[in-house]
Amino acid sequence: MAAHSDVASFTDAIYAISASLPATYDAAGYGATAMVYTTIDKVESFIPYGAKRPINKFTPVRGAVTKYKGAPDYGEGDMVVGDMPLDAGQVILKAADASPNHYSMKITYPDGEVHYLDVIVASWELSGSGEGKAMTRTAMIGVCRAPVIVAAP
Repeated sequence: MAAHSDVASFTDAIYAISASLPATYDAAGYGATAMVYTTIDKVESFIPYGAKRPINKFTPVRGAVTKYKGAPDYGEGDMVVGDMPLDAGQVILKAADASPNHYSMKITYPDGEVHYLDVIVASWELSGSGEGKAMTRTAMIGVCRAPVIVAAP
């Protein structure tokens, strides 16, 4: 399987969600036929994700500051979608906000690369209003495990 050979685009990426969790948190588990993903329609923007670690410091009374990496955080942020109350993917996002459970997300990029995420959803807010503004919803997504990336075929 090949990795990107040039800069890739998010245009036409497909975002999907499942209330099911994989038997194993790897490509085989997420890609199993028992996993059913529902497409989330009208995605405007998605969160940044991937490992990010804080740089922790110890400052001794004498000597140089010691720096070391902290625990990884795989990302969180706002996913914005055009408000479509009957969209099956958005219905699952709304239910996820009301639930303490983890959900699975599948992002399929135009070149065929797939990213699987173990997530929690911590909000489901209607956008503020303004003349000419589209009604949108914002879901705060937290990524709970390292993303599983399957390169394009």
